[in-house]
Amino acid sequence: MNPLEGMTIVIEQEDEDLSAKTNKENRENTILYWGYGPEETTSDNTEFWRKMAKAWGVSPPEARRQLCSNCTYFDNSPEALEMAESIPEDEYDDDGNGRGYCMKHSFICHNLRVCQSWESREQEED
Repeated sequence: MNPLEGMTIVIEQEDEDLSAKTNKENRENTILYWGYGPEETTSDNTEFWRKMAKAWGVSPPEARRQLCSNCTYFDNSPEALEMAESIPEDEYDDDGNGRGYCMKHSFICHNLRVCQSWESREQEED
């Protein structure tokens, strides 16, 4: 069985056209198909981090260091944050420790969460 069968993908033509409805739909798809979480970042979430570690083939302590905030798809530029301000905050903003825009899944993500799409951000050299 294909786990992506029946999946709804909503992509806006331009990121600045992101609506609250599209944001929520894209976030729900990322939760369902890419394991976006944890839902509550203030708890230990041992099981969540074990699953992510297994998916990535790393140890749980290493998985805990892989967050939206250091993912290559995370955009927290002034322009992205301005666009995010047009989307009302909701329960995911309560403990996410700041917003950014996920360029891979087209939704507002949060510093302390992550999904299985995580990729290391290239570091610039001085």
